[in-house]
Amino acid sequence: MDSQIKAAALKACRHFMLPIARFLLRNGIGFREFSEISKLAFVQVSSDEYGIRGRKTNMSRVSVMTGLNRKEIRKIRDRLENEDWELDPGLSKPAWVLAEWFTSPKYLGPKGLPKLLPFDAPDGRVSFSGLVSEVGGDIPSGAMLKELIRAGCIREARSGVWRAIKREYSPGGVDLYQVQRFGECLHDLAETIALNMQQSKKDNRLFEFRAWSDGVDAASAAKLRKIVAHQGKIYLESVDDWLNAHTLQNDPDTEEGLKLRCGVGVYYFEAPEDLDAISR
Repeated sequence: MDSQIKAAALKACRHFMLPIARFLLRNGIGFREFSEISKLAFVQVSSDEYGIRGRKTNMSRVSVMTGLNRKEIRKIRDRLENEDWELDPGLSKPAWVLAEWFTSPKYLGPKGLPKLLPFDAPDGRVSFSGLVSEVGGDIPSGAMLKELIRAGCIREARSGVWRAIKREYSPGGVDLYQVQRFGECLHDLAETIALNMQQSKKDNRLFEFRAWSDGVDAASAAKLRKIVAHQGKIYLESVDDWLNAHTLQNDPDTEEGLKLRCGVGVYYFEAPEDLDAISR
């Protein structure tokens, strides 16, 4: 690799590591633990993506690429195979419940607004418990109700009947969902940028665009924050409606290979002009 590109890559790594280090330290994770996780990532990527004819990369090449010795690579591969490193799909179930409530015709009223749902409806009518059962699987309806109340997403319209008031699930403070979301969002954005860097043809690149300016006054930044929050919410809700309409159900006739995980993320950012001075 060109030495200038490598130096630039290291600077970029140091730059994007700042919020990651902040996140880790706030959650009680020090460098030693982060270093171990980093080794797993380096070995996983070098093993899975640099092999020949679909096979895993041999350990000698992984050792050359990562700088780790073969004995350590063997241990790390064992960890990758035997430990559970998957993200917990259950943590996103509240967001799924809200998405279904706000987009599925079954749970929408005549004006396209979410129906008021009783907690239970033994007569076969739609209910909150039925919605949770459809989306949340084995998560107890009572636990889901308490979580959505805590997050400010629903409120009681009348005794035993619930109204959805907020489409996005974003509870305040740090909890398991927010911790996992940090990893999901960074992963998705980084994957998009990395893929685009490898594509020479523009038609094969995924949409990724930023608009920013240095030196915006604080009052104008506050206005922009509100504009992005309002227009971004409208846009993402339209995307959410589209995704819901085009999501394949669990149909045995559907080929698994045709299913893709896809979506869109919009975010606002701001920082003091001399961020590097603060970071040093």
